[in-house]
Amino acid sequence: MSLEGWREGRKARMATEKKIDELLNIAVTLELEGVEFIQSLDYATLCREYNGIGAEWLGEKLRERITRYLHVFEPAALIHDLRNSRSDGSIFGFHFANDEFGRNCRRLADAAYPWWSWRRYRARAVARALHALVESPGGWLAWLECFAKNNKPTTKGDNDEETAR
Repeated sequence: MSLEGWREGRKARMATEKKIDELLNIAVTLELEGVEFIQSLDYATLCREYNGIGAEWLGEKLRERITRYLHVFEPAALIHDLRNSRSDGSIFGFHFANDEFGRNCRRLADAAYPWWSWRRYRARAVARALHALVESPGGWLAWLECFAKNNKPTTKGDNDEETAR
């Protein structure tokens, strides 16, 4: 592989293996829901699918800023991004992935700050807001887009002649 090809491959990945290891260690230590699911996947998939905190349409720079600000919730975002990447297109799967994300965010907020700190309750409020965002119509559209991407035909079918006309 050429140096240019390597650079392009690195640009396409949001996270490094080192970052994924850090997030996985936190997820395992805090026993977040879904950690077994992401442990079953290879690093290339984890690095490719994890895009930080925020919707894909926000762009990389803005997502990087949001992720830095809300870094406490990154392990939950990793699990959520991988759940979305494996979308089954069902409303049940959508709510399952989002509710898991919400519970993981609350667990991370509680682990980050002591019970008597106002920061804990602010983080829990942010966790509720993040859960509401992923449950929004925009989250549903993203879920369906992932499903469509997963089920995109890879071989030429009978309808290709009609679309070529």
